Amino acid sequence: MYLVVLSMAFTTLSAKADRPINEINVKPNSVIEAFVKANLNGNASLFNIVLQDGAVIKINRKDKVIQHSKSEIIDFYKKSGEIKLNCTTDFEILSTNDCTILARVDFKFPSFVQQNYISIEKDRKGAWKITNVNRFNV
Repeated sequence: MYLVVLSMAFTTLSAKADRPINEINVKPNSVIEAFVKANLNGNASLFNIVLQDGAVIKINRKDKVIQHSKSEIIDFYKKSGEIKLNCTTDFEILSTNDCTILARVDFKFPSFVQQNYISIEKDRKGAWKITNVNRFNV
């Protein structure tokens, strides 16, 4: 009986480790588009897909930088529920190579523009994920 339970547990763990990459994480542009949707709608599930586990989001204020982890962002949006931002969006790829992308994502509100400089990296499995976000209001 013990061997059966141990075998089932090992099979479950192996299945998790061998999961295919989410289709969003296959292309950098898909990751950027999902990041935009997650921000526009406060979608914690999308943030969970596009942010690397160690991702850092830095919000630049006049006199200090506020830093948030992936788990803090996801917890915030889970508690807040879905929202709808009233803005237009645009993004531009600033630099690219085989494993890293630097992009700027703009959220254009009536009275200001929120610029997000995002770093996206390809992990060992080939999944693209956001590792860093620097946010400025201009």
